[in-house]
Amino acid sequence: MIGALLYLRLTSLRNLVVYRVSRMRQPKYLVGTAAAAAYFYFVLLRRSAFPRTPSATALFSGVGTITMTFLCVGFSTLALLRVAYAWISPAEKPGLRFSEAEIAFLFPAPVTRKTLIHFRLLSAQLAILFTSVLMAFLFNRFGYLGGNRAMRAVGWWVILSTFDLHLNGTNLTLARLREKSSAFVAWRVAVVAAIALYLAAVVWLTAAFAKAAPPGDFSSAIGASGFIHALMDSSPLRWLLLPFRIVFGPYFASGFREFGMAMIPALLLLALHYYWVSNTEAPFEEGSIALAEKRAAAKAAALAGESPKIGGSRPRARSGPFPLSPKGPPEIAFLWKNLLSMRSSLLNRRMVLISIWVVFCLSIGLRPLLMARSRGGGADVVSPIVVMFCAMLAVYTLLLGPQVVRQDLRNDLPNADILKTYPLEGWRLAFGELLAPTVILTLSLWLSILVCAVIIDPGGSIGWLTPGVRVTTALCMASAAPFLCFIQLIVPNAIMVLLPGWYQASRSRAGGIEMFGQRLIFGVAQLLVALLAAAPAGCAAVLIIFAAQWVVGAGPAIGLACAAVLTILVGEAAVGLWWLGGRFEKLDLSADIR
Repeated sequence: MIGALLYLRLTSLRNLVVYRVSRMRQPKYLVGTAAAAAYFYFVLLRRSAFPRTPSATALFSGVGTITMTFLCVGFSTLALLRVAYAWISPAEKPGLRFSEAEIAFLFPAPVTRKTLIHFRLLSAQLAILFTSVLMAFLFNRFGYLGGNRAMRAVGWWVILSTFDLHLNGTNLTLARLREKSSAFVAWRVAVVAAIALYLAAVVWLTAAFAKAAPPGDFSSAIGASGFIHALMDSSPLRWLLLPFRIVFGPYFASGFREFGMAMIPALLLLALHYYWVSNTEAPFEEGSIALAEKRAAAKAAALAGESPKIGGSRPRARSGPFPLSPKGPPEIAFLWKNLLSMRSSLLNRRMVLISIWVVFCLSIGLRPLLMARSRGGGADVVSPIVVMFCAMLAVYTLLLGPQVVRQDLRNDLPNADILKTYPLEGWRLAFGELLAPTVILTLSLWLSILVCAVIIDPGGSIGWLTPGVRVTTALCMASAAPFLCFIQLIVPNAIMVLLPGWYQASRSRAGGIEMFGQRLIFGVAQLLVALLAAAPAGCAAVLIIFAAQWVVGAGPAIGLACAAVLTILVGEAAVGLWWLGGRFEKLDLSADIR
């Protein structure tokens, strides 16, 4: 029976490959595949060459240790939180992941429950193997940890397979306890309390070690790497992290002998998880059917450009973001509508949980280094870290924000024919649609600017950075932020009205190398337009500040540069809006989408 299921899996994979290849006859998929193949070659397959001097090797090894430590802390914490969430809020009927077709053909078939579990594990292995190879190429591109990509791929396979088995075992155990145990609530409370105590013990021991560690040079990658190695080898923490050390051991092995020794306990732990999953007798059929229905609903919502519903709660009536007057500019009505749509797609439980997880991981990962650094004296390291994260937030807001916040013309593409019947000029309709995402992205930029303005050089050690210059710079950057966001949002909407067929294909959450290539093309176009739009304004600002600061001072020079920058950005935004509105008026979905 296992051979038949394996044949079914391999045949489905072959059909998927044939289907993907057959789509290459269409130019949008062919170009997307070519772009993705070029990206994988230049970014993943080509190994970066670094100087092999002893100091450079030690530096790259230290950077690699710090990077992988943060990744391991993040993955481990995410895994624990995911398992804890499964116990905190279990489904009424936990199930395993099966597609609708698998449920329709396999559940009525004369196969045992254990055979279905084996088929589920076999199906997951195909995705895990592909992900492992991809992660090995991605994280081993710079050769931080030595070894080869085959060892790293096997290491990732151990990590992902162990987590998948543990999550499946948790779901089956929950289903069994719900059915046969009268103390189901007590079991849940005990497991969640154990996970919380475990996390608290790890954090407390890490903080205690950092507090007791001798002062050292933690400003360099080599010093921080030595501190991390000493922390991992400390006696209580070493045994407390033993399960994670076993799982991550093959990945961090530096040679074949060490890799072979690390694989023995890792495979034993993996076999223990497999025994747990395959021998847990629990009903999962109804839960699997419910899970498949939720996945189908989420896929349909994604194809429609809507936010997938989380949980089984019914939609509730929501108040508007602000009182909407029956009279006034029609653009305000579009702003009201799109802000109301954003409330459910951006400010939901998933985004809150992701934000909490990111903050939690950063606090755990940075606190020991910061405590040890503060004991050793030296310059403040908190401010540069905060400024770095604010700069990253600003860059991601400008480049990736327009791809995330889609409540504009892109979201209303299926209703384009209805929108064109409104008694509005095309540019006014486009302006109203772009207002809501501009407001959200601008608030994100303003937050970054405010934090940087407050935290940079609080002691006033930089002579020229007077309070007047600080306030003037912050106000000028804040005034330019809305126009930068607006111009960035024009780009994806322009791509949508120019190539609606391409956009319809890339807006779905379907996988495939051709989908990745199309999204990559759109991302590169976004970056190029951002550079072209910012280049004239940036050059004008630099020239004005350089020429005027000697005459009127730094503060007034920044003000004059801001006026020039705003003039250029307003002109670019006006031209882009006029063109977008005119092109939208000529859009014919029946002729453009094929």
